[in-house]
Amino acid sequence: MPLFLGFLLAPFIARALPFGLDGRVAAFIMQADRWHAGAALMETGSPEGWRIMVGDLNLVNAYQAALALCREVAAKAKKEQRCTFVVPAP
Repeated sequence: MPLFLGFLLAPFIARALPFGLDGRVAAFIMQADRWHAGAALMETGSPEGWRIMVGDLNLVNAYQAALALCREVAAKAKKEQRCTFVVPAP
């Protein structure tokens, strides 16, 4: 009976722990590191939001050099800059 009670209460106890231990417990249960466990939880929690985020990340990665250059120009000018990118059709 105490073992069953421990399994039942473990998620609630882990959530109350400090320093992000709840994330470590989730990662342990999912048998993944915290990064991949978190990604899996986000994808499951909001498939549409996950799809949008991955698409946005792919776009940023594709234009990483151009974005870096635009950031440099903005830093030198000490004001915001307009940058133009061609976004491919899906």
